[in-house]
Amino acid sequence: MSDSDEQALSLAASIGALVVTFLLITPIAGTLLGFNWTQAVLIGGFSGSVAVLSAWLTARRAGGG
Repeated sequence: MSDSDEQALSLAASIGALVVTFLLITPIAGTLLGFNWTQAVLIGGFSGSVAVLSAWLTARRAGGG
């Protein structure tokens, strides 16, 4: 695989992690945990950024660099 393909896969994994995490955590925080929707969106955004960081670190470790 070329470097551009690996970067595209890493970007796709990061965006996927952000979207999936945000869409899962925000409604759970807003409905089940009783946060108001502003807080739920902030919690979802923070958890999404943590998921992106995790996906980035995993991709970097898998690439050996």
